[in-house]
Formats: sequence, C-alpha cells, structure tokens
Amino acid sequence: MEMTPLDIRNKTFRKGIRGYHCEEVERFLENISQEFESAYTENFELREKTKGLETEIGHYRQIESTLQQTLVLAQQTAEEVKEAARKEAELILREAEHEKLRKVSEAQEKWEEIQEEIQGLSRKRDLLRTQLKSFLLAHLDLETLQEKNEGIA
Repeated sequence: MEMTPLDIRNKTFRKGIRGYHCEEVERFLENISQEFESAYTENFELREKTKGLETEIGHYRQIESTLQQTLVLAQQTAEEVKEAARKEAELILREAEHEKLRKVSEAQEKWEEIQEEIQGLSRKRDLLRTQLKSFLLAHLDLETLQEKNEGIA
C-alpha cells in the first residue's frame, strides 16, 4: 500500500484504555517507515542518477562546444583555402596574360623581322635580276659585236 502525505495527516488511531492502540500505531509507523525509506532510497537514487546525467550533459555540452569550435575552424580554414586558391588563380591568370602578351610581342617582332628579311631578299632578287639582265645584255652585245667583227674579218 502506497501512502501519501494526506494519508499520514488524516490517519486516526483508536483509543484504548490507556490511549491509542499501540499495535495499530506501531503498524502505521512501520508502514510510514517503509514508505519513507522507499521514498528516501528512490530520492537518493534519482539524485545520483541526476548527478550522473548532469555530468553526462556537461560532457556532451563540452563535446558540442568542441564540435562547434571545430566546425567554425573548418569553415574558416575552408574560406582561407578558398581565398588562397582564388588569389593563386588570379596570379596564374595574370602570369598567363603576361606570358601571352610577351609571346604575342615576340611573335610580332619575329614577324616584323621576317617581313624585313623578305623585303631585303626581294630587293636583292630585284638587284640580281637587274644585274643579270645587264650582264646578259652586255654579253649579248659582246656576241653581236664579235659576230660583226667576224663578219668583217
């Protein structure tokens, strides 16, 4: 039988010749004692369990805090890596653009050199053609003159 505080307050004892009936009071006190001991033990166990759970909660809160800090650190690291990669990509693009401009400039200079060389070779060809033509005409004139001289002689 489980007792409540109201049961204890409302309990009445029959009075015997010498007052309350001793056996009834002793049984009631024994019941109260057992109920109180049970409640006390349960209360103690619950307090111990609560302490354990509070310790466990503290442990989990510490883990949660550590995980949150780790997450924040991981996010910061990811942002730093991302920013470093972006800067490196920009640097690579700038260097590639610079290299492209340098190679285009070199190619332009080489093209101009080749064009100058072509023009120089064209001038030499024209000069050689003119000289060859003059030489051939002079040779032809010389042969014509020799033929005339042979015809006269």
